[in-house]
Amino acid sequence: MSAAGRVTKTKTEAGWIVTATWETKDGKPLSEGPAEVSVSLAVDADPKVKVRGYTTGVARRVERLISEMQAEVVGQPETAHLSGISARALRGAVARMPDSPRKGADEYYRGLLALFDMLDAAGHPAPINVLSDRLGVPKQTIKTQLATARQRYR
Repeated sequence: MSAAGRVTKTKTEAGWIVTATWETKDGKPLSEGPAEVSVSLAVDADPKVKVRGYTTGVARRVERLISEMQAEVVGQPETAHLSGISARALRGAVARMPDSPRKGADEYYRGLLALFDMLDAAGHPAPINVLSDRLGVPKQTIKTQLATARQRYR
C-alpha cells in the first residue's frame, strides 16, 4: 500500500509569509507545482508594507518564493531537459548577468537575449519557462523583457 502525504514549505520575506503545500505519494510530490498556497502579512511587518497591502510587486515576489520552494521539493530541471545545453553553461551565463535591468540594463538585456537564443537554437521546447525558473522572474515579465531587449538590440 502506498503512503499519501503532504510536504509543506514556508518562506518569509519583506513582511510576507508564503506557505506552499505539495501532495505526495510514497514521499514523492504528485505534481511539479504546489496543490495549495497561502500568503499572509506577518504580524511584525513594516507599517508601510501593511498600508500598501498585496500588490503586483508582492505577487512577483511570491512567485519567486514559490519557485524556490518548488526547487527544494521537486528539484531543479535535469540537464537532459535543456536539449543539448549544459546546465553548467546556463548557470554560468545567468550568474554573469545583473540581477535585474535596474542593476545594469545593457548587460541584463543582452544576456537575456543571448540565453534565449542559446536555448532556442538548441531546440528547447520552452525557453521562456527555463529563463523564468533560472532567473526567478515571472514568465510574463520575461516576455516583456525579451520584447524590450529585441527593440534595443535587434
